[in-house]
Formats: sequence, structure tokens, C-alpha cells
Amino acid sequence: MLNREILHDLASTSDTSEPEVMASELELEARLENVLFSELFTSVCYWSAALLLAIVGTALVYWHLTHRTFAEPVNDPFGVTTPSWLSAALPPLGIAASLGHATWRAVQGQRAWKTLATAAGFIAVMGMTTLLDTHLAAL
Repeated sequence: MLNREILHDLASTSDTSEPEVMASELELEARLENVLFSELFTSVCYWSAALLLAIVGTALVYWHLTHRTFAEPVNDPFGVTTPSWLSAALPPLGIAASLGHATWRAVQGQRAWKTLATAAGFIAVMGMTTLLDTHLAAL
């Protein structure tokens, strides 16, 4: 705040209306801050992020399930094999569980931004692997 006042003093050319300009700027900043951090704006941002993630996640899961060819399970040196259907089912389940948990908590009155971030992480990883699979298969 002090730096802003110093910069404003240096840039100002008129000495007569300076306190009035500062007061109106501070009032404008306070109103903008009240709008940006209001309950309605935060709620709209949360629900639109959840809806966007649900749409993108559903489209990605649909594409993933309709275009997926299950590879043969890879054996590791310790004899543990992971079936490909299990590794193919985990990201869609993670997306659905994260979005479901975020929605459930929001309906109860608690916004869970962490679960939206988790769903976004699942979607990003699934999207990147799908993109790499598609482009590497084309080579």
C-alpha cells in the first residue's frame, strides 16, 4: 500500500485533487475486492469449474473406453502382474470419485477445492497419456 502511494505521488501532476483521487481509487479497489471474494462469485466459480471438469472428464472417459485396446499384462521380475483392465479402469474411477466427493461436500455447504484439483490432475494425466498413445501409435 505504501509503495502504491509513493508511485501515485511520483506520477501525479496535480496537487489539488490528489486526496480525492486516492479516496476514489481505494473505494473502487474495496468494491472490486468485495465482488471478487463474495460468496456468490466464489460459488459460481466453484460450480462452473466442477461442471467444466465433469464435461471434459466425461468426454475423455468416453473416448478412452471406446478407443482403448487392452495390452497384454507386463510381468515384472517379482512375478506380480497388473491386469490391463484394472489400470485402464482406475483413472475414470478416480475422476468420478473426486468429482462426486467435491459435489457432495459442496451440497453440504463446504467447497472442496482440493478435490476439484485432484479431479483436474486425473484428467490431465489421462489426457496426456491418451495424447501420447495416439501420437506414438501414429509414428
